[in-house]
Amino acid sequence: MNLSRRALLSASALLVARPRLAFSDATHAAVKAPTAAEPLVLCWNENPYGPSPLARAALNGTVSHACRYPEQEIELLQNALVAKEGLSADHIVTGSGSGELLSALGTLVGRERGEIVAAEPTYLELPGYALRVGATVKYVPVDALLSHDLSAMRAAVSDKTRAVYLCNPNNPTGTAIGAAAIRSFVESLPDNVTTIVDEAYMEFADDPAVKSVTDLIGSGKRVVVLRTFSKIHGMAGVRCGYAMGQPDMIASMTDIRMASPSIFAMRAALASLGDHAFLTDTRRRVIASRQRITGELDRLGMPYAKAQGNFVFFDTGMPIGAFQERMLARHIRVGRRFPPFDNWCRITVGTEPQVDTFLSALRSIAAESRGRERKIG
Repeated sequence: MNLSRRALLSASALLVARPRLAFSDATHAAVKAPTAAEPLVLCWNENPYGPSPLARAALNGTVSHACRYPEQEIELLQNALVAKEGLSADHIVTGSGSGELLSALGTLVGRERGEIVAAEPTYLELPGYALRVGATVKYVPVDALLSHDLSAMRAAVSDKTRAVYLCNPNNPTGTAIGAAAIRSFVESLPDNVTTIVDEAYMEFADDPAVKSVTDLIGSGKRVVVLRTFSKIHGMAGVRCGYAMGQPDMIASMTDIRMASPSIFAMRAALASLGDHAFLTDTRRRVIASRQRITGELDRLGMPYAKAQGNFVFFDTGMPIGAFQERMLARHIRVGRRFPPFDNWCRITVGTEPQVDTFLSALRSIAAESRGRERKIG
């Protein structure tokens, strides 16, 4: 990202000067042993490392300015996103989390009584909201690798289809589609169908084929790409996200969004965009811990989907309700049921100590299951 000197100076003036926090400070609380009163929460795909030190300083330094409207912040964040994405300002809209912008897209489709094609299972913010406002949703099961079945999704597109939703990497499966495959898919769609690509977890992907498809925005096809500050930036509770698309689509989304980010969210987002060292280290740690989890699943013989987000989707070998109970007995909260994968669990990648705790519990539960099987046999 290349910000202008003026933008950098203006952004710096908004922050309170203070020493940088060490990475270990951001994770100190993670070493506490979980208890029944304070279980280890690994069920929401949150980034356990939290906001970057610069974002924390921005949040703390904004309290005295909470009485002000964020007019300057709107311009600064917009300029930063323009520089980062290489798009003009009329191609970008911010929102109180990307979820709000997904709801706006659902409204646009729903008020036309249109149809959305989406994978099953996938993130339900967009299809769920669209259903409530009058749209219909056609779900297409994921393929044998638990990835989007693009051929089947293309076949599902009808005259009523107004949008196709691709969560990439997909939540809850964690699988991702290569950029080349998405480009071919978009090219095959009718001109009146909008492809909505939710890239909330893109920064955690380590497959070289998996990349952002923001370049499609200028292709002449109707494409919207969404990003969030909830995941790699660790600000799920702060609520800030943005969408990119053709100016007419962005204008429509801007008109119907319910709220823009707060002054806290915009200052923190602007600061986090510039904290490259923290973001790089967070990505490295999450990927390393994700590999530890999948390595243990291999050792235990538990199938799992190819993980490209900050979570792993795996087959527990038992109904998910039973697995949740056994984990909760060890003071760990894990992901809910995602039909039709009734035995599968989505586990968030925590800090290194949190992963230690989870893997210890997983080994214990696996050993108990093997013991029961031997008794039955």
